[in-house]
Amino acid sequence: MRNFILNLRQNRRATKTIAGFIFIFNVYAMIDLFFLNETFFEVFRRLRMFTNISNIIIFIVVGLYLLNLHNKNWYKYLAVIGLVAILMTGIIYHALLAEANMDFQNHVVHTINPALFAVFYYLLVNQSIKIYHVWVSLILPLFYFGIILLIGPWTNWYPYNFMDPTQPGQSLGSVLMFCLGVLFPVIVVFTTILVGLKTFLEKSLQK
Repeated sequence: MRNFILNLRQNRRATKTIAGFIFIFNVYAMIDLFFLNETFFEVFRRLRMFTNISNIIIFIVVGLYLLNLHNKNWYKYLAVIGLVAILMTGIIYHALLAEANMDFQNHVVHTINPALFAVFYYLLVNQSIKIYHVWVSLILPLFYFGIILLIGPWTNWYPYNFMDPTQPGQSLGSVLMFCLGVLFPVIVVFTTILVGLKTFLEKSLQK
């Protein structure tokens, strides 16, 4: 396996082919998000869903790889942010929200893209971040939850029940307590595991 990965990373045509194949599904998700809506307002409504934001992030990450910008120092941080976001999307959706008869579009954004991006990250991205930098995975959730909670009273809409302070038995304080005291620490632990696996893999390849 070690020799396979090393040889693959040295084969420019093979790496671009794999990244290009993964990018096809990323593009499909973007076409569905931005162009296959009944109204223009529908785009903005869908942009409030974490699923679509995470798919935008990985679209950018894989696109930058194809543009040969993956050796920039900041790229590895963006790649981790995308990895955590898209895997959270897939895991939470299938654990709590998935319906029995999912259509192809739902499988792309909740199943195919999370799985393919994990392959992309561990196989093709050759830089790992330090364990003490795992906090970068909180940047996107912090902005996302902050904006949703900020505009929620005006839009009267929240994407998920655990973020909705208008639900029976919930308040803004209880929502913030859950996000800051439960969800964010879980994200940090999850990121630590993912980064630990990546660090172990890269060190194994350097032996």
